[in-house]
Amino acid sequence: MQAAFSQGRLVSVVNDSTELQQFDDGQQLKVSYLLNGKAISLKDKEALFAKATYVQQEFNIKTIGKEITGEINLLLPDFETAKKQDTRPLATSVITLDLLKDLKGIPFPAFNWTDKNGNKLSTDGLRGKTVVFNFWHTSCIPCIAEMPLLNELVKKYAGKNVVFISSTPNNQEELNKFLTKTLFQYNHVPATEPRSIFDPFPGWPIHIVMDGKGLVRFHAIGKQKDIERKLMKSIDESLARHK
Repeated sequence: MQAAFSQGRLVSVVNDSTELQQFDDGQQLKVSYLLNGKAISLKDKEALFAKATYVQQEFNIKTIGKEITGEINLLLPDFETAKKQDTRPLATSVITLDLLKDLKGIPFPAFNWTDKNGNKLSTDGLRGKTVVFNFWHTSCIPCIAEMPLLNELVKKYAGKNVVFISSTPNNQEELNKFLTKTLFQYNHVPATEPRSIFDPFPGWPIHIVMDGKGLVRFHAIGKQKDIERKLMKSIDESLARHK
């Protein structure tokens, strides 16, 4: 189905992922956005436009019941070429993650961190590795309760192609003080803002497994029963996938 609209328009936000476009001739159209075929929020769309010098757009009209809606698929420069040359996702393909949605197969947002020992941890540097993230803070009781189980995971996968990263908003001094009393054997990144990764941010703890291509394979919010088994299952699947 095709629809013609004049060039002038007014835009208002309907929800986090949809905006209502009002055209000069009085017609209205609800529009949602995708990035390389994956749904994104309006916030992510605005962030992408602010960073990218050129973004190709595909516009599609579809009918749901009696309602006509629009979809604008944003394509990053050279995306199709990059996809043929390398099946790994581009680092900028997602700005933030919505943990309340199904994230399996979504690229993890690009990052460039320095751990408490001065080691660099980045999206590109960890390509080919399975990465297990734990987002927590030093006053989070459920986070602390999980640490013995997480330490066992670190032991189990020692020598394998797995990297364990803990991310906390606490600064280096606060983190070091905590670690003198509590054993937590992940690689620790202090002073990181979780809201730069997650939107909305639902709270701690958060677990994420990222595969060797930088894609999310598992995520969990809050303290969960048998979290170590759930993480092990996803880690093993990721290792098997990228042998």
